[in-house]
Amino acid sequence: MVAVSAKSNSRLALGALFLSVFAEMLCASAFSPHNSSPLRPSSASLGTKKCRSVESRRTAAPPISSSSLAMSKESDDVAWRGKSMMVWLTGHEDLRLRDHGGFAGALSKATAVDDDDDRGRVIPVFVLDEGMHLRSRSASSLERLRACLESLEAEISRVSSSSTSLLSPLVVRTGSPCSVLPALAKEVDAASCHVIADDVVGATREAQRSARAALEEADVEVVRWTNCLRPSAPWSFDESTTATNGDGSQPELRKRAALPSFYPDYREIADALPVAVPKGDGAMIVDDVRLNGNAAKEQGGITILSEGIPSLSELLDMAESATPGAVLEARSSRQRYRATDEPYQNMVSEKWCTERGAMDALEEYCRIGNDEFTNKYFTPSEVAKDGASSMYAASVARLVKSSPASPNDVLALREGPTRALTAALGLGAIGARMTANGARNRRRFPSSEEFWGRSSEGALSDVVEWREWFRLLAERSLALQEAGEPGISGGERANAKNENNEEKDGDSREGGTVHYWRWKDQYLVRYLTFPAGEDYDAREEGSRAPALLLVHGFAASAEQWERLVHGLRKKTKQTNGGMDTTPPIYAVDLLGFGHSEKPGLSYTQYLWESQLVDFAIEVMEAVPMVMVGNSIGGGLAAGAAASLGKKICRGLVLLNTAGILLDPDTYDGYKVNSGDNGDAEVDGSIDSHTEAAIQGNPNEAYKPVPLIGNKALDVFGSAIVGLIYPQIEKRLSLIYGNRIENADPSVVYAIQQSASSPGSANVVGSGQKLAPNRPLNEVLMGVGEEEGEDGEVQSMAEDDGSTARLEGREEAPSAVSKLPPSSSATIKAEKRLRRKGNRPRDASGRPSQRSPPPRMAGGREFETPFLLKSKCRPRHKAPNPSFSFRRRRSTTNRREERGNQSLGVAPH
Repeated sequence: MVAVSAKSNSRLALGALFLSVFAEMLCASAFSPHNSSPLRPSSASLGTKKCRSVESRRTAAPPISSSSLAMSKESDDVAWRGKSMMVWLTGHEDLRLRDHGGFAGALSKATAVDDDDDRGRVIPVFVLDEGMHLRSRSASSLERLRACLESLEAEISRVSSSSTSLLSPLVVRTGSPCSVLPALAKEVDAASCHVIADDVVGATREAQRSARAALEEADVEVVRWTNCLRPSAPWSFDESTTATNGDGSQPELRKRAALPSFYPDYREIADALPVAVPKGDGAMIVDDVRLNGNAAKEQGGITILSEGIPSLSELLDMAESATPGAVLEARSSRQRYRATDEPYQNMVSEKWCTERGAMDALEEYCRIGNDEFTNKYFTPSEVAKDGASSMYAASVARLVKSSPASPNDVLALREGPTRALTAALGLGAIGARMTANGARNRRRFPSSEEFWGRSSEGALSDVVEWREWFRLLAERSLALQEAGEPGISGGERANAKNENNEEKDGDSREGGTVHYWRWKDQYLVRYLTFPAGEDYDAREEGSRAPALLLVHGFAASAEQWERLVHGLRKKTKQTNGGMDTTPPIYAVDLLGFGHSEKPGLSYTQYLWESQLVDFAIEVMEAVPMVMVGNSIGGGLAAGAAASLGKKICRGLVLLNTAGILLDPDTYDGYKVNSGDNGDAEVDGSIDSHTEAAIQGNPNEAYKPVPLIGNKALDVFGSAIVGLIYPQIEKRLSLIYGNRIENADPSVVYAIQQSASSPGSANVVGSGQKLAPNRPLNEVLMGVGEEEGEDGEVQSMAEDDGSTARLEGREEAPSAVSKLPPSSSATIKAEKRLRRKGNRPRDASGRPSQRSPPPRMAGGREFETPFLLKSKCRPRHKAPNPSFSFRRRRSTTNRREERGNQSLGVAPH
């Protein structure tokens, strides 16, 4: 334990009076405008939970409402006399001293008392909470959190060591904030606790609300502050109009609902509003207090105990104790393909995750510009340090290793500042206003866009402006949901007139519950949950169907699974005699689609696969599940399922899937096509497409856009979005040809809202950067492959019947088992035998035969490789365990046959 003693020295009255006025002006300037998951979440999962009652309640002072910010000087003098002010640091956008609303507000209250001897101290406190910081968190996440905390502690110690400082050293406690904070408030005689506004991520949001309720019960005023760029905006957080319990009351709902639904409309309003900028050059407010000669007050010899910041090994041990065993097992797996490390992960952690490091990065970026900054740090040699750790990292390594192009020629226009600063912005090592101020030096605004390329200031502005938009959109969704209104974008048009069919309604839908998760602690991702059926728990644990994870297609979102969920629940009841044994269902927005953020990164299939793997492990906590993918979501689901392995992913269902499936009778594994690598030497040691992906596809070099370069991709993406956007409704009516009434205003609205969001053009343009696809032949045969205790490869083909239970059947053959094994070892062995004129032989000594190739409807075999682009839906009856497809036919015939064909790759 570290003991922090609060001592005092006398102060001069004149200096105190000056500081009081100065601190109040400074606090006001910080906010004034300037022109420069559980498996089955309950309906109350985001509400306030019951906390342990506080035994001792303060009676010397009357209760103070957290909804009142403006107090008279006389009432301040009485309320804060001799009291301490706590600043609760949550680890979400608040781990810094510069431009920190919590420190500014606390120091303002501390100096509101005229008498020097009656002024209290400002006590920063960090509570290490299991749900917020430890459970199912990755090692890299914990490493960054600890580095940021250690840096902040040192900075606070530097300031608080002065005898003239009102700031106490950092206090670190472990436990639940709703019990730790009231106890600490009693211990230090605190009158107020300053904390950042509620996060949108469930665990942090719940902890903030429960702690606020407990503090208010202990008569401690809770003052919330925000990082919003435009405090004067009609949708911005305003403590004076927000209910103290944060329960989605009408005042807060009105504020959140003022946010326009579409980014272009938001942008028009935002352009006309001033952005709050940090004071001067960003000097720390606590430095100002210290340098103006204020002495600390003696607090009667009170000693504030701090547990100190745990070492990294201690932190990892604590996280291991708080994490479910299934998650630990998934992360400790020897399977290389499960790694999801980011490109440049080590460099970002070492250089830019602390306040000082992030400020240095911002200063250097503003000084040398985007191109030079990107070329200096995001080099092929730097990415090589992470390149072999994951297919995601390797896919970006493939881009920057393309010669003779420089990194800024192949990475996304905003990728340099995005990768450098987003981790620090998420932790709060640097503030959004401080970052925006670097771009505002040349008056960059949300609508300031160049036709060709992006200026350095514009790229930096986009990083924070885009984050702001998606955060506001998330706050709006949650506020609507907590008020009993639809939290999804399409829900706003649920009762709108259906122009595609005025007489007939579309199929019924089941609304999901909106949640948010911060992938890599940086990028907001929306997901919906649908609760398990009321009779799900009545079954024995071993007989319950696995959970479902639904992955949408291109330009779609999690909302578009709502009709399928309704139909599945209805079918389950019919199959099980009225019992609702539907498993818990998750539907996630891929990064770059729906309400998930669209950061300025280079998007590849391996980025999305990594997101799905992390979601299954961190959010679903590695529970057994079946993954369902549509369109590009099918190809991504197949890859993610192969990485997750059999113990987590028990089955895979592909609908209208993207990806290439070669004739199994002629598929011969990985081989390099002549000309794919130019004059570069071919690596002959690679024997599978997956191994090639892990190594960054060295035999398939990336070819940048010739002559005009990478800037053309954003122009191309903007053109595509601009061309398709006016046709969205018409195109949907064609896609939904056999059930045109399902192309209702809700579906149209959700797709339009996502397409108009910032970053869409970059997502579309990134299609040129996709790494070579792994054929579904190899990926599907890798689904569930993992090393057993005896070192042998076990495949998902060894089905345990879990998917059959989803439909109420006892057992059924596996579709995967009908296909030939194609692990890299098997393929290499067969190649060697063929070169010798031999073929593999079975136990009887006869040449073994591969399984017959897939057949199309009607029993006719297909003979050539093809791209799976059939318009299809799930069958209403149990699918045939073999593959069935349909060749593209005339438009009339295709419409008649839609909805009857599916590709099901799962144990049935």
